[in-house]
Amino acid sequence: MSERFDRQILVFGTQGQAKLGAAHVGIVGLGGIGSHIAQGLAFLGVGTLTLVDDDRVEETNLNRLIGGVPTDAKSHDLKVRVTERMIRSISPEAQIRVVPKNLRSREAIDALTECPVIFGCVDYDGARLVLMELAAAYEVTLIDSATEIIQSENQITEFGGRVVVARPGDFCLDCAHQIDMEVAKQELESLEIQELRKEHGYGLGHRGTAPSVVSLNGVLANLALNEFLAMTTNLREPKRHLVYYGMRGKVNAREDQQSPDCYTCGFLVGSRERANLYRYVLPNS
Repeated sequence: MSERFDRQILVFGTQGQAKLGAAHVGIVGLGGIGSHIAQGLAFLGVGTLTLVDDDRVEETNLNRLIGGVPTDAKSHDLKVRVTERMIRSISPEAQIRVVPKNLRSREAIDALTECPVIFGCVDYDGARLVLMELAAAYEVTLIDSATEIIQSENQITEFGGRVVVARPGDFCLDCAHQIDMEVAKQELESLEIQELRKEHGYGLGHRGTAPSVVSLNGVLANLALNEFLAMTTNLREPKRHLVYYGMRGKVNAREDQQSPDCYTCGFLVGSRERANLYRYVLPNS
């Protein structure tokens, strides 16, 4: 092993570093949080990464997209390609699988079922529901992160976010009350049904542009990375649910427990093909 990781080996030993090198990690969503996580995994020496995102770089992404430069926005490059370039600049030996597809595609689902750990860095509960079911069905650890900036009358009243470590049969996003199942189901409906809802005055309503700051993304991304690091190197058990309160400068570890009648943690665990994840696949995907 090269001297590159000597300072890390002082923390968790050669065996811990070897476990990081042998790890295969998926990242879904390569925006503000996901690109931070990709950078951290590259520096840690994670050996294999699967990147899933079909989004392209816009100029408004450049305040927070790690590795993104103005020419990427001008050419509307895929975020997965920008992230791949960034990872290779840090860790040329890393094995990288790039999936420039929506999560709701067969290629993305098939690729993610091969990842023992997935970082979920998505914006909407529909995508979180798909990842939660995939992780349970294929016994994958899902580390889900999100940030939020709350404003009232042009004043920030709170900013922060949370990290949930969902291990199969132990805990999930539903147990953590971090997914609105009704909203998720509506988001996963066909476009025809969504349009019908709008015609009748139902639906999710208009979604404005959400504020986002690189430093806040970095806080949550690194909290998530530390839980992955602790779990992978056996430093300690990962915390199930961390909440960052930015106005107070405080991180709380919540003592959440698995819901005793949780469908995801019970029925879905290990169900694999029987979970029928392909029902979420978009037409022509």
